[in-house]
Amino acid sequence: MKKILFLLFVASSFAASAQILKPAKWTFTPSKTLAKVGETIDLVFTAKIDDNWYMYSSQLKVEGPLPTSVNFTKTEGYQVVGKLTPVKPKEKYDEIWGGKVQYFEHEAKFIQKVKITKANPIIEGKIECQTCTTKDGKCVPNKDKFKFDVKTI
Repeated sequence: MKKILFLLFVASSFAASAQILKPAKWTFTPSKTLAKVGETIDLVFTAKIDDNWYMYSSQLKVEGPLPTSVNFTKTEGYQVVGKLTPVKPKEKYDEIWGGKVQYFEHEAKFIQKVKITKANPIIEGKIECQTCTTKDGKCVPNKDKFKFDVKTI
């Protein structure tokens, strides 16, 4: 039954993406724009989420919904430290997925720590998430490119 529901969600997600819905708008800000080589800084990913929509967190305890994730372009100059960390997500029991899920409404914030290993690193990649509407349950996968401008001193 869960597999059938999942397939229905995926199918509706593809149909919804054909309409180019973008219920989440991202901004990307480093905790420091000037850093020393060897220093660890935070990369802050913030999404403004449209009313009547919610976004799943990066840490889910159930299978099914697509968690928010980041994929860094492999370049020299920095090293990812730890996992993408959600900042104060809400939690609820979701009958469809049969367990508790973490999610965000209105605004989502995530932090990824990186260690600067060389001067003036190029830190870029893609962030992926799934947003769903509270009106009819329609879910939309989103992918956005990101770039952080960090100079070294």
